[in-house]
Amino acid sequence: MSRVALFVVAVCACATPPKPSPTPLDVGGVDPAVARIGARTILQSEVDRRAGDEFLKLQDQLYELRTDTAERIAVEGLVEAEAKREGVDADAWLEQRVEPGLREPTEGELQELFARVKRNLPEASTYADVRPPLRRALQREGRMMRARELFDELKRRAGYEVVLAPPARPRKQVDATGPSRGPSSARVVIVEFADFQCSFCARASDTVKKVAADFPADVRVVFRHFPLANHPLAPKAAEASACANEQGRFWEFHDHLFANMRELDESSLKAHALTLGLDLRPFVACLESGRMRAVVEQDRAAGEKLGVNGTPAFFINGVMLSGAQPEEAFRKAIERELGR
Repeated sequence: MSRVALFVVAVCACATPPKPSPTPLDVGGVDPAVARIGARTILQSEVDRRAGDEFLKLQDQLYELRTDTAERIAVEGLVEAEAKREGVDADAWLEQRVEPGLREPTEGELQELFARVKRNLPEASTYADVRPPLRRALQREGRMMRARELFDELKRRAGYEVVLAPPARPRKQVDATGPSRGPSSARVVIVEFADFQCSFCARASDTVKKVAADFPADVRVVFRHFPLANHPLAPKAAEASACANEQGRFWEFHDHLFANMRELDESSLKAHALTLGLDLRPFVACLESGRMRAVVEQDRAAGEKLGVNGTPAFFINGVMLSGAQPEEAFRKAIERELGR
């Protein structure tokens, strides 16, 4: 695979999509039969309804596959045309525009990345051990960002647009009650159901925080508890975060718990509160009383009513996005909502 194709594959899935056409495709009212049993015909519409969120997820994946592949075809063609116009090889043309001016990652950036990923590393790993791959990861990210900007400009000049309509998604009424970050006037509200003992939740939390920072005026994130039955430490950790919320320190405690997922027993929760400088006496009294259990159970019941059966689960203006999705999935969902 050429250098151009590699860059396009890596970058195009992450690029901000053009606003799609809001008009649904006309399927002519066709509802084909899927199976028959005796005199009964099982229609596709019935199957789709029964499959529920799993079917919707597959629809989204098919749409993303088609639009991402179309974008790669378009960008590869645009790069080839620019390179031919200048009389150079496409790979050389791309390298000339991406490589110059790339800066070396700072120690602060490397340390910040280490803090984000250390929970996924072996316990004995030190910063010095992983500094070289962290440096390469940030350099690769810098190249991807430069290539993304270049490809977006090529598409803009060529008038590229997506004309395939996205699949219709059911929009549920979701109560955005709970600790939140982002402006109350935000046009996009992301309600997150998560579990502090869930590594996928920790990863998704980092992703959402990063993406939301790119839309500071337009996105608000609301956290709701959904401790899973197979995570015995998660309910008390959820209660502890609710106790921290009483002191206005939820998000600090939230981030600290996800960064220290191996330490969620009750004594560790109290130690985390001490480390963060919370007022320890009311925190301990709150935690030991169990009075926040009702808050956690109320959130879990709300999630179950909405169809949540695993974590993390997100509702973006009421449209469900399930699992630890990549940045581009959240970014595209936000862009679709802002374009409505």
